[in-house]
Amino acid sequence: MLMRIRLAILSTLLMTGLCMSSMPAAAADASPTVMLDDFVHYALTAQVEMARSNGEALLNSELSDKDLAELVDEDPRMRDRLPVAIRWAREVPSLADIASAMESRVEKGRMDMARDIDRINEAIQMLGGTRRARSLAHARLVEAGEFAVPPMLVAMSDPGTSTEIQLGLNNTLPTLGREAVLPLSAALPNVPASQQVLIINTLADIGYPHAGATLIAVGKNPKATDVVVSAAARAIQRLGWEDPNVDLASLHVQLAEDYLREMEHLRARPALVQDADGNLVPMQTVWGWDTHGGLVSQLVPTDLYWPTMAVRHAAKAREIDPNNGPALVTFVAGNLRLENRVGERDVVLPVPQLDRSPSFHATVHGPAVAREVLLMAIDQDDNDMARDALAALARTGGAASLLGGGEREAITEALAHADQRVRYDAALVVSRAMPDQSFAGSNRVVPLLGAAVQGGAGRQSVVVGGTPAEQKRGEGRLEAAGYQVAGTGQTWADLTTSTRAGGIDLAVVYATNAQHSTWAQLADAGVPIVLIVPSDDLATTRQMSAGMPGIGVLKNGASDAAFTSVLASLGLGTPLDDADRRFYASESLSALRDLAMSRPAGLDAAEATPQLEQALMSDAGPQQLMVAEVLAVINDSSAQQAIVNAALKATDEWQQTSLLDLAAASARRYGDHLSSRQVADLRDFIGSARGEVADAAARLYGALDRGDVVSVDTAVVGS
Repeated sequence: MLMRIRLAILSTLLMTGLCMSSMPAAAADASPTVMLDDFVHYALTAQVEMARSNGEALLNSELSDKDLAELVDEDPRMRDRLPVAIRWAREVPSLADIASAMESRVEKGRMDMARDIDRINEAIQMLGGTRRARSLAHARLVEAGEFAVPPMLVAMSDPGTSTEIQLGLNNTLPTLGREAVLPLSAALPNVPASQQVLIINTLADIGYPHAGATLIAVGKNPKATDVVVSAAARAIQRLGWEDPNVDLASLHVQLAEDYLREMEHLRARPALVQDADGNLVPMQTVWGWDTHGGLVSQLVPTDLYWPTMAVRHAAKAREIDPNNGPALVTFVAGNLRLENRVGERDVVLPVPQLDRSPSFHATVHGPAVAREVLLMAIDQDDNDMARDALAALARTGGAASLLGGGEREAITEALAHADQRVRYDAALVVSRAMPDQSFAGSNRVVPLLGAAVQGGAGRQSVVVGGTPAEQKRGEGRLEAAGYQVAGTGQTWADLTTSTRAGGIDLAVVYATNAQHSTWAQLADAGVPIVLIVPSDDLATTRQMSAGMPGIGVLKNGASDAAFTSVLASLGLGTPLDDADRRFYASESLSALRDLAMSRPAGLDAAEATPQLEQALMSDAGPQQLMVAEVLAVINDSSAQQAIVNAALKATDEWQQTSLLDLAAASARRYGDHLSSRQVADLRDFIGSARGEVADAAARLYGALDRGDVVSVDTAVVGS
């Protein structure tokens, strides 16, 4: 009996092994329908290997994306089960790629199927059939969206189209919704009057206001018939304009701005196109009209679609009214964003070709345009465009044109911007303009330049307020986000002078009444802040900080994920890399040196002395000499003393000689500011120094002009 049981178990194990070893072959030999059913079944029953083999076999079969989508959609039960199976498979490492690929291919297949021109034309003919056929045709055309419009317009203009189909087309076209607005708008000025009235009424029925510019243009066309003009006037009123005599250029400007804001109603469902690497890239359609071919389309990547459309509408506004200022600003902004987003990609876009670069247009019109583009970039959280606008302002703006005199000052807002690069760029712009009087935000300029000099230390942060446990948690969150915690304290005053002067890039403040002055000081200095408040104070604090850039408010006790989300909302940008840090340190040192030598009334380079002194003691080599050069032209006793301290501590002979000469230059300019201890140390140093170092030390002591005699070791020549 025991032998029979053992034989039975062995037989079962052998059969199981044979089944397992033949799984891939069995899956590969099955029909696509069976492979799909098996993948879903085994995924939902957590049989990973079986699900994997069937999924791989299905994806490696010769089934097209469209065939795969049709296979899923023809079975209502499969339409419901496949998404559940894919969600489960995504959580299994060995199935995640298969699940993603299957989901992408089904989605692309559905789009390919919906936008297949033969299928669309077949659906149009079905509009003249039975009730079921008409219902199926309507669903297909709606699914095709904007791509159904061209063949539908062709059928509507064909005299051979039956009355039943014409009626079905008239009823179906408005149900395409916003998908139909742009192709219909492109077609409207170019079709016969009878069809124009139909399109006008359709656009009015759909109800999206971005059809307004085309409707107004058609209504103002002197060649339009009275019927078309009347229909356009009624449609314009239905879309929300009481007066049909709306300024057309301003309307195109508004559209351009809306596209720059990437308002969702201005685009259709994306088309998925496979790139050279096999990835599915979302694309949008830009519609136009060809005299011979009718409606034509061009697919552009979604990220380029928005600035492309903005440039097209801004260019149209400038064509209508060359003196329209907002049109020019939006045209410049759109081209700058387009240039930034295109990058190294080789793409041909349906935009007016520029015979000059975007930066040419950003500068040739003067600083007023650069200021407006900067404000637009700040409003739209486009840091790259903001930096482009600041670069244009640096090349065109001076002390008199830095400010516009309006309710908002672009340079003031840029100095308080959350992104570190934008703040530094703005500080450099102001320093080079050398304003002869201070303005709102100018008090941030020199501290920002000082912070940039210390940029090599990475992104610095502080934690203010809170219990020891809360401060510890704040430090952990900051370090996890890539910040170095420079200090903690109950108030801003509790932090060390070197910390306060060290260029803080982010502050976490546990906000109570005692900390209100702290976060107000930080905000005024342009430091981004995360305010952590008790639940009861959340609404009040948000109201108090509303409109203040770079401030996020978080409830005390909120999760780490919530903290990360608030941090992301501040738009802090990516950390500076080594090249950026070197660039900003060098440029800021140059700017501070020029300020110290020119001494404009609006800025005082001496305000950066604490940061420069810190940098002097922490740097070495050329960077240390650059810092010392700046300190040497600042009329401040501690600046002169810092150079002497660095010189006496230097170990490299050439470096030491250079620092001693810079200290001498400071003494010649501003007199002797050394302490008695430093003078004693210098006298001792001279006594033992030799060669070039001794000569430099002598020059420094002589520049102090103390009128005394220095005893030095002497040697008999030739001894």
